[in-house]
Amino acid sequence: MAIISSYPTITPTSSDLVLVVDTSEDGNPTKTATVGSINASATAPDILTAEVLVTDAQLRTLGTTRVVILPTPESGYMYQMLGLTAQALNTGGSGNDYDWGIQDAVFSWKSNAPIASEHRVEIPNGELPSGEIPVAGVYVGTPIAGSQRDGAIKLGVTNDTNPIITGNPSATWKINVTYRSIETS
Repeated sequence: MAIISSYPTITPTSSDLVLVVDTSEDGNPTKTATVGSINASATAPDILTAEVLVTDAQLRTLGTTRVVILPTPESGYMYQMLGLTAQALNTGGSGNDYDWGIQDAVFSWKSNAPIASEHRVEIPNGELPSGEIPVAGVYVGTPIAGSQRDGAIKLGVTNDTNPIITGNPSATWKINVTYRSIETS
């Protein structure tokens, strides 16, 4: 092996490789890992992201059938939502609409509309997909503190009522959630 001072100094990128010793295997074999994977495991190993596309069919029945955004965590764990973005990808035409009434969207572990003391993210009515005119930009939802159970995170609406459909709207709603998986036992 060459003298270490003979190697040039660089600023590493996320894809650069580093030699590591795998102490979990007999003989401690030498392996490689990316700088990015080492950084991710050191800075936030329990922070995760997920992207879900909510379909037109799911939007039409959102009041009566909640959409699972994050599945039920494994036993002994629960979710803490850290942030959420929503972007309506509308493809409908003129005169088409999902009419949500006065309802807001809500992301929660509850199977029906949550109460004020529960951990949730709410998205105001004006930011829900219309099925015709795209909502400008991406809505950034901030979690509301409250109690959380070890159940799935679901999307629903505050009054548990399906939208009134005018014409033939069509939309997809892209949801990105950043969350932490927390051990509870």
